[in-house]
Amino acid sequence: MEPHGNTPAVPHASRPLLSAAMNRSQVPGMMSPQVRPPFDGDLLPLPGASDVPVAHGSEPRRTAQNRAIISPTGEPGQPDGYAMTHPYVRRFWVAAIGPGAVADLLRLAAAAQSGRSLRTPTHLGVLIRYGLVRRRGSVLVVPETAPPLPKDLKDRLTPHVRQQLFADERSRKAV
Repeated sequence: MEPHGNTPAVPHASRPLLSAAMNRSQVPGMMSPQVRPPFDGDLLPLPGASDVPVAHGSEPRRTAQNRAIISPTGEPGQPDGYAMTHPYVRRFWVAAIGPGAVADLLRLAAAAQSGRSLRTPTHLGVLIRYGLVRRRGSVLVVPETAPPLPKDLKDRLTPHVRQQLFADERSRKAV
Protein backbone atom coordinates (compact mmCIF):
# COMPACT_ATOMS: atom_id res chain seq x y z
CA MET A 1 0.00 0.00 0.00
CA GLU A 2 1.84 3.06 -1.31
CA PRO A 3 0.62 6.53 -0.21
CA HIS A 4 0.29 9.44 -2.61
CA GLY A 5 3.55 10.35 -4.33
CA ASN A 6 6.83 8.46 -4.09
CA THR A 7 7.21 8.39 -0.28
CA PRO A 8 6.97 4.92 1.20
CA ALA A 9 4.44 4.23 3.93
CA VAL A 10 6.03 4.43 7.40
CA PRO A 11 4.20 2.65 10.21
CA HIS A 12 3.07 5.03 12.96
CA ALA A 13 4.86 3.13 15.73
CA SER A 14 8.26 3.43 14.07
CA ARG A 15 8.21 7.26 14.11
CA PRO A 16 9.31 8.38 17.59
CA LEU A 17 8.10 11.77 18.77
CA LEU A 18 11.47 12.47 20.40
CA SER A 19 14.74 10.96 19.29
CA ALA A 20 16.14 8.14 21.39
CA ALA A 21 19.09 10.33 22.44
CA MET A 22 16.82 13.08 23.77
CA ASN A 23 14.39 12.75 26.67
CA ARG A 24 11.79 15.22 28.04
CA SER A 25 14.19 16.96 30.40
CA GLN A 26 16.55 17.82 27.52
CA VAL A 27 13.87 19.54 25.45
CA PRO A 28 13.83 23.30 26.16
CA GLY A 29 10.72 24.31 28.08
CA MET A 30 9.76 20.77 29.06
CA MET A 31 10.32 19.32 32.50
CA SER A 32 10.41 15.73 33.49
CA PRO A 33 7.35 14.74 35.52
CA GLN A 34 9.68 13.67 38.35
CA VAL A 35 11.33 17.10 38.63
CA ARG A 36 9.51 19.64 40.81
CA PRO A 37 10.19 23.34 40.84
CA PRO A 38 11.94 24.51 43.99
CA PHE A 39 9.93 26.26 46.70
CA ASP A 40 10.73 27.15 50.25
CA GLY A 41 8.02 26.72 52.82
CA ASP A 42 4.68 25.05 53.29
CA LEU A 43 1.81 25.50 50.88
CA LEU A 44 -0.75 26.09 53.61
CA PRO A 45 -0.31 28.60 56.42
CA LEU A 46 0.03 27.23 59.90
CA PRO A 47 -3.12 27.15 62.03
CA GLY A 48 -3.57 30.47 63.79
CA ALA A 49 -1.36 32.33 61.29
CA SER A 50 -4.01 35.02 60.93
CA ASP A 51 -3.67 35.73 64.66
CA VAL A 52 0.02 36.64 64.31
CA PRO A 53 0.54 40.39 64.74
CA VAL A 54 1.53 42.37 61.66
CA ALA A 55 5.19 43.32 61.34
CA HIS A 56 6.11 46.75 62.71
CA GLY A 57 5.54 49.56 60.22
CA SER A 58 3.35 47.61 57.78
CA GLU A 59 -0.40 47.39 57.51
CA PRO A 60 -2.57 44.43 56.62
CA ARG A 61 -4.30 44.41 53.23
CA ARG A 62 -7.27 46.76 52.99
CA THR A 63 -9.59 43.79 52.54
CA ALA A 64 -8.18 42.15 55.68
CA GLN A 65 -9.22 45.05 57.88
CA ASN A 66 -12.55 45.13 59.64
CA ARG A 67 -14.86 47.51 57.80
CA ALA A 68 -17.09 49.85 59.77
CA ILE A 69 -20.77 49.10 60.21
CA ILE A 70 -23.00 51.62 58.43
CA SER A 71 -26.75 52.21 58.26
CA PRO A 72 -27.57 53.69 54.84
CA THR A 73 -30.70 55.76 54.34
CA GLY A 74 -32.82 55.95 51.23
CA GLU A 75 -34.14 58.91 49.31
CA PRO A 76 -36.18 59.37 46.14
CA GLY A 77 -34.04 59.10 43.04
CA GLN A 78 -33.96 60.97 39.77
CA PRO A 79 -37.20 60.92 37.78
CA ASP A 80 -35.32 59.64 34.71
CA GLY A 81 -33.53 56.96 36.78
CA TYR A 82 -33.99 53.21 36.79
CA ALA A 83 -35.27 51.21 39.75
CA MET A 84 -32.47 49.20 41.35
CA THR A 85 -34.30 46.01 40.29
CA HIS A 86 -34.53 47.12 36.63
CA PRO A 87 -32.51 45.02 34.14
CA TYR A 88 -30.77 48.24 32.98
CA VAL A 89 -28.86 48.40 36.26
CA ARG A 90 -27.56 44.85 36.04
CA ARG A 91 -26.83 44.93 32.31
CA PHE A 92 -25.24 48.33 31.74
CA TRP A 93 -23.94 49.41 35.14
CA VAL A 94 -22.25 46.00 35.56
CA ALA A 95 -20.60 46.45 32.15
CA ALA A 96 -19.48 49.95 33.15
CA ILE A 97 -18.24 49.62 36.75
CA GLY A 98 -18.10 45.87 37.35
CA PRO A 99 -20.16 43.21 39.11
CA GLY A 100 -18.64 43.77 42.56
CA ALA A 101 -19.56 47.45 42.61
CA VAL A 102 -23.10 46.75 41.41
CA ALA A 103 -23.50 43.98 44.01
CA ASP A 104 -22.43 46.50 46.68
CA LEU A 105 -24.96 49.00 45.29
CA LEU A 106 -27.79 46.47 45.43
CA ARG A 107 -26.85 45.46 49.00
CA LEU A 108 -26.82 49.13 50.03
CA ALA A 109 -30.20 49.75 48.38
CA ALA A 110 -31.75 46.73 50.11
CA ALA A 111 -30.28 47.79 53.47
CA ALA A 112 -31.55 51.36 53.03
CA GLN A 113 -35.03 50.11 52.15
CA SER A 114 -35.24 47.69 55.06
CA GLY A 115 -33.40 49.81 57.65
CA ARG A 116 -30.66 47.21 58.19
CA SER A 117 -26.99 47.89 58.88
CA LEU A 118 -24.09 46.38 56.99
CA ARG A 119 -20.34 46.67 56.63
CA THR A 120 -18.91 49.48 54.49
CA PRO A 121 -18.76 48.22 50.89
CA THR A 122 -15.33 47.74 49.36
CA HIS A 123 -16.43 49.55 46.17
CA LEU A 124 -17.88 52.57 47.96
CA GLY A 125 -15.44 54.95 46.22
CA VAL A 126 -16.63 53.86 42.78
CA LEU A 127 -20.29 54.20 43.79
CA ILE A 128 -19.73 57.73 45.13
CA ARG A 129 -17.64 58.77 42.10
CA TYR A 130 -20.45 57.94 39.67
CA GLY A 131 -23.28 59.34 41.79
CA LEU A 132 -24.89 56.03 42.65
CA VAL A 133 -24.63 56.83 46.38
CA ARG A 134 -23.54 59.96 48.24
CA ARG A 135 -22.53 61.08 51.69
CA ARG A 136 -24.54 63.59 53.66
CA GLY A 137 -22.28 64.29 56.60
CA SER A 138 -21.62 60.92 58.21
CA VAL A 139 -24.72 59.32 56.65
CA LEU A 140 -24.59 57.31 53.43
CA VAL A 141 -27.58 58.16 51.21
CA VAL A 142 -28.76 55.65 48.61
CA PRO A 143 -31.29 56.85 46.03
CA GLU A 144 -34.15 54.54 45.07
CA THR A 145 -33.18 54.76 41.40
CA ALA A 146 -29.91 54.47 39.50
CA PRO A 147 -29.16 57.29 37.07
CA PRO A 148 -28.57 56.63 33.37
CA LEU A 149 -24.93 55.95 32.50
CA PRO A 150 -22.85 59.12 32.09
CA LYS A 151 -21.21 59.73 28.71
CA ASP A 152 -17.68 58.81 29.87
CA LEU A 153 -18.90 55.38 30.96
CA LYS A 154 -20.90 54.88 27.75
CA ASP A 155 -17.70 55.49 25.80
CA ARG A 156 -15.92 52.71 27.73
CA LEU A 157 -18.51 50.04 26.87
CA THR A 158 -17.79 47.41 24.24
CA PRO A 159 -19.40 48.14 20.86
CA HIS A 160 -21.97 45.36 21.30
CA VAL A 161 -23.07 46.55 24.75
CA ARG A 162 -23.07 50.20 23.60
CA GLN A 163 -25.36 49.24 20.70
CA GLN A 164 -27.73 47.52 23.16
CA LEU A 165 -27.63 50.60 25.39
CA PHE A 166 -28.55 52.95 22.55
CA ALA A 167 -31.38 50.62 21.48
CA ASP A 168 -32.66 50.64 25.08
CA GLU A 169 -32.48 54.44 25.24
CA ARG A 170 -34.34 54.80 21.90
CA SER A 171 -37.11 52.45 23.05
CA ARG A 172 -37.41 54.35 26.34
CA LYS A 173 -37.78 57.70 24.54
CA ALA A 174 -40.42 56.24 22.22
CA VAL A 175 -42.65 55.33 25.17
